[in-house]
Amino acid sequence: MRQSLSMLHVATLAVVLGATTASAQYRGEEIVGKIEQVNGSNLVIRRDGGAEVRITVTAQTEVHFQDSGDRRMFPNPSIRDLRAGMGVRFVYNDGNPTRVVVHYVPSSTEAGAAAAGSQQIKARLLSINRAGQEIRADVAGTPRTYAVEDAAETRDTRRGQLVVLTLADRNGAQVVTRIDPADAVGTVVQVDSGRRSVVIETDGRQETYSVDNRDLLDNIRRGQRVRFEVEERAGGRRVVTALRRE
Repeated sequence: MRQSLSMLHVATLAVVLGATTASAQYRGEEIVGKIEQVNGSNLVIRRDGGAEVRITVTAQTEVHFQDSGDRRMFPNPSIRDLRAGMGVRFVYNDGNPTRVVVHYVPSSTEAGAAAAGSQQIKARLLSINRAGQEIRADVAGTPRTYAVEDAAETRDTRRGQLVVLTLADRNGAQVVTRIDPADAVGTVVQVDSGRRSVVIETDGRQETYSVDNRDLLDNIRRGQRVRFEVEERAGGRRVVTALRRE
């Protein structure tokens, strides 16, 4: 009898602990993390702190891409555009958020472009030949070489720039038909040169970024409109790699 009661006590305790774990999020809590799994309308998010959060999205869930380059890749965003690896934030709302903001899109993410048979990718330019008709780009850590259909597309680009490449199939080969900058525009809220950090407001949302190169903060002041590039680093750290006044 004692053994049965002990087993019952353990089972009851497990249920209580399980309920406590399940209620770790509350209705008005903001969640920031990275999408780990997408299974139809069910998503698993890994919070910056390490815990898993499960949510359900519907056709009524608003999806917003924060960075201007990402918005070019996803001009008509919907829940179908949510992919594993994307950094997101949302208000928990009992596991049914009404709005999901995508603040980070991995370089390897591809999106359907408006033109049939084309696609878009984020990449960092490694080199541009003198004629502007060929580029080398880092795509998710892999260097790739592409022919450029119109050399005018490379006129305003530079080595090291983060861009969105529109690719089309030409006789079995992928050719760049358009190059757009993938940087974001915002307003400086705070600058901390000592800690190498900057707070920038974009689309009404303030984000704190690390800055590896302190020189980027020279002549940057609160209230200035700036254009910047961000890289996702280990541990979810977001680092500004390019920063200039508008």
